[in-house]
Amino acid sequence: MLVGLILGVMFVTPIVLTYLFFIRWVDRFEPEPWWLILVAFAWGAIFATLGGGITSSIAQSITAAIFDASPKDMDVVGATVFAPVFEESFKGIGVSLIALASALGLRELDGPLDGAIYGGVVGLGFTLTEDILYVANQFATSGFGGFVFLLFLRTVLLGLSHCTFTACTGLGFGIATEAKSWPVKIMMPLLGFGAAILMHAMHNFLPTVFGDEGLVLMLLISWAIDILFFVLLALLVVRDRTIVIRELFSEVGGLLHPKELQLVSSYFALGMKNWGVLFSRGWSAFRMRRKKQLQLVELAFIKSRRRRGEAGADLDRKEAELRRDIVMANRQGVWIGS
Repeated sequence: MLVGLILGVMFVTPIVLTYLFFIRWVDRFEPEPWWLILVAFAWGAIFATLGGGITSSIAQSITAAIFDASPKDMDVVGATVFAPVFEESFKGIGVSLIALASALGLRELDGPLDGAIYGGVVGLGFTLTEDILYVANQFATSGFGGFVFLLFLRTVLLGLSHCTFTACTGLGFGIATEAKSWPVKIMMPLLGFGAAILMHAMHNFLPTVFGDEGLVLMLLISWAIDILFFVLLALLVVRDRTIVIRELFSEVGGLLHPKELQLVSSYFALGMKNWGVLFSRGWSAFRMRRKKQLQLVELAFIKSRRRRGEAGADLDRKEAELRRDIVMANRQGVWIGS
């Protein structure tokens, strides 16, 4: 088992981290802080995996004792009912804690894109631990051939499944942050959580009940969901770009130059130019340029929140700090227009 665990860590971790870096990279305009991304990932990898697994096993054991069900029947119930409910619940707790911290002053979950990313990252953390354990057990029972097969099936072909499940929960919380009515604020996280459970249940039900034919159907549905997930992310990135342009347009001629707005709202050009600055002028110039870019985008989202009706001393203080820092950067000659 130890050899299987070592192999699992060696092969599963790079694949899952590749997914993680890509999803974070997709957030082009207001990338979430790495420390909070890692907190979300750790929650999925440790607390959600332990909590979901333990509670699901306990529920399955109690149900089997009460109804004197056969092991085969309990495997179906455990896979299609208890695992989706308890695992998504513990993953959802991680997303809800981020949403709560943001509402109390952290201000890092600003909308649907942020929610989908945090939910997806929690799901990837869960994938890391679960897949390592599964392929390690497969190595112990079926050798290296079985290990490679399960690794390819779970981590490559289905590596984004838990990510997309919990992204639904995060999307619900993200939509709720922008909602003005309390019924919508309450219902959207619940709807997202319900969608995560249903998708998870489908994922487990088809191969458990229908065998190989169910597995093929589940693979096709899972890939379709993955495609829809990335389409959704792309649409939300376009939406964020629209917010940046709309809110910073009135600042042109004051806080920033038209060329700076053009680059700050670009999908790829500014990132490439930033890297060019890093290699030609060094870390300090790169850091100052990147800092101003992120401050401008953050100011845009603060103005967007005001447009939705948000107010308060924290918001006033943060906007004043951003404006002061951007003005200071301008005076220091920090220019991101080329």
